[in-house]
Amino acid sequence: MRTKVGIDDIAVYIPRLYVELADENRPEKPTEFSMARKSDPSKYLHGIGIAKMSIPDTYQDSAVLAANAIFELMERNNVQPSSLARIDIATETGVDESKPVAAYVHGMLEQKYGKGSLNRTSGVEYKFACVSIADALESSLDWAWAGRSNGRSSIICATDIARYPLTSPGEPTQGAGAVALLVEEDPRLLAIDPVIGTHMEDEDDFWRPLFSTTAVVHGKHSERCYLRAMEGAVDNWAEQAIASGIINAGPGESLVDHIGPMSFHVPYPKMAEKAFAYLLRHFWRGLPRWKAVVGEISDEPKADGYKKREEFEKAEADYMKRFMETHEFQAEYLDKVADGLVHAKESGNSYSASEKSCLSMLLETKAMRGTDLAGKRGGSGNYGSGCKAKASSWTVQEGWATCAKKFGHAEKLRHRRPVSLAEYEILHEGKPFPDGRKFVAEPESEFVLVDVTSQGYRHYRFAD
Repeated sequence: MRTKVGIDDIAVYIPRLYVELADENRPEKPTEFSMARKSDPSKYLHGIGIAKMSIPDTYQDSAVLAANAIFELMERNNVQPSSLARIDIATETGVDESKPVAAYVHGMLEQKYGKGSLNRTSGVEYKFACVSIADALESSLDWAWAGRSNGRSSIICATDIARYPLTSPGEPTQGAGAVALLVEEDPRLLAIDPVIGTHMEDEDDFWRPLFSTTAVVHGKHSERCYLRAMEGAVDNWAEQAIASGIINAGPGESLVDHIGPMSFHVPYPKMAEKAFAYLLRHFWRGLPRWKAVVGEISDEPKADGYKKREEFEKAEADYMKRFMETHEFQAEYLDKVADGLVHAKESGNSYSASEKSCLSMLLETKAMRGTDLAGKRGGSGNYGSGCKAKASSWTVQEGWATCAKKFGHAEKLRHRRPVSLAEYEILHEGKPFPDGRKFVAEPESEFVLVDVTSQGYRHYRFAD
């Protein structure tokens, strides 16, 4: 019998600075950002689903974000360095072309646990845009399933800073953060199924050249790649789930009926909502409930009914918009997905950290609300531009709520301060403050970047 392995606990680190895109209580009220960009703030909140973008301070990079998330995870669970076999990092905003973020994090943690305390703990860096967290997790699971853990745990951490050029279309989808996962046998939180679906292609939907600090994105093309790859990964997962007997759908049932809470990669919340809508349509086709939906919003558009691809894509988008307004969709969405997307609405896109950060928010919210999820199967969908998607499933464990209530996720979102447009643009461009300030907010018992040498080497310390 295969050993039960999964996520024992989750810690999220969120920078304490943010840019307000829209006032959630008064979406039509102009913000400093919307006025500067000559845009309608309600389009940020209702169009893409984002109200605030998390912004790192001058002393924060992806290594700092990761070290702080991991340190919290270790302290909360009293994890000793000797009990850790590996600390792996997933990121697409690494700080060096050779030395991995994992090595820098290693050094920071030893400042707290003692020099040499992690000498027998391995670490690597995973990169495949935003899907790399799924790759890192799969590697840790395989390692444990292979019987190599010998009672030791592993930590994987996704950490990223999403940055696009000022005034560019992608600017409102920026964000930053890190999420650390404690992976163990007999986990308290989620036991992950040994069934993982994959779909991969070579696409030019998004990339960041070596010479650039900001990404290049083909927005509409990237959306199509996301949906196509996610559908392929879910189909691959479904084939394995059915073959292994993990899920057996009865007459009139969909595989999705057997999945409860779900989280997706979130470049912006409306994209994750759309991905869920496409997933439901994909699995509901041919079922009585889909016939009821069609009776309400008409038949799906067919590509061969349009002379131009653009016309078909517009008809398809309009159709899915109508589907997403139906009672059938809204009931599923509010029950299974919406709670987690609060994180992305309040923080923006954190690339590889986005899906598991939203999963953390979803579990904490359900636990605080008293929802009974124990024994229920949930699902995760990860997408990385370039492009690859992974789909996985897991079972919520008996002690999940006690664990989730200690995440402190909602409190971290509250414990932040807004920055002015001028402060934001200085931080974005890496320029000095005209008044001589070194940072915006004082560090609060956390790891910080203190120096980058003329040769590009980075030094860190723990600021008490």
